[in-house]
Amino acid sequence: MQRRKILQMALGASAVALVPSVFTPAQAADEFPTRPIRLIVPYGAGGVTDQVARALADAAGRELGQSIVVENKPGVSGTLGATQMVTTEPDGYTLSMAPVVIFRLPHVQKMRYDPLKDLTYVSMIADYNFAVAVKKDAKWQTMQELIADAKADKKGISYGTTGIYGSQHLTISELARVSQSNWTHVPYKGDAEAITALLSGSSDVAVLSNTLLPYVQNGQMRVLATLSEKRAADFPNAPTLKEIGYPVWSNSPFGIVGPANMKPAVVKRLDDAFRNALKDPKFLNVTRQFGMDTNYMTPEQYSAYAKKAFKSEGDIIARLAEAMKNQ
Repeated sequence: MQRRKILQMALGASAVALVPSVFTPAQAADEFPTRPIRLIVPYGAGGVTDQVARALADAAGRELGQSIVVENKPGVSGTLGATQMVTTEPDGYTLSMAPVVIFRLPHVQKMRYDPLKDLTYVSMIADYNFAVAVKKDAKWQTMQELIADAKADKKGISYGTTGIYGSQHLTISELARVSQSNWTHVPYKGDAEAITALLSGSSDVAVLSNTLLPYVQNGQMRVLATLSEKRAADFPNAPTLKEIGYPVWSNSPFGIVGPANMKPAVVKRLDDAFRNALKDPKFLNVTRQFGMDTNYMTPEQYSAYAKKAFKSEGDIIARLAEAMKNQ
């Protein structure tokens, strides 16, 4: 009798073991994440975006209870992260930083991703701010003087940026159009190279982010204007282009995206973590250091923004192409 009971119990346990565990999508989302998350940064290590991404990843990782590992993939003007999302499993474990150029480049060349079909928009994070700087001994004391010379000189004022079709390039191109002035764009591989070119006299102007700040503070450079819609806190004496009469400004936000078709519950979990990370003191210290403003948007708001941005960037590229054709 005892042996029969033992045999029955063993058979029952075996039967239970043979029944597969069943998890609903809701349960899987509740458990997310169960392993580290990879965040692609489509720029080189050590740059502004990289440092901001690492501070954000650290803060959001604490919110999620899992580490977020940054992976740098520089190249193709900051679009390699968006490109990789096309072939990535939409489970939330691989994400990418997304600069505004992801909406711009498809209007310039054939890309392997469609920003309106191949991405899930998780959270908008912040805006880059840019400034127009010259060497301390440059003859221009104001932006108005610089524009006046750009109008008079057919060769144009040379200005360095971090790449063709970047926000700095397009903003100065718009300024050239509305002010009927002449500018010669000199794209560099990064901020450091553009700064070196300015200080050595290879270019007249540098249009960069707050990587300029230490050089302004030590007296090597002067900022004539900022490209933001409102005055930048780090350069309070520098007017915006709007202030001096030109309806031109740079809107260069970046956010977090994932592959298309991510589960809504996973998107919400990630968005909650990134939204809370924007309050983290260490993260805010990094954004202040580089003159950035947080610009949070929900997944729904970010998705709506993406549709508008894709259209507006196409309009800007069309105007730039027309201007280049008429030169």
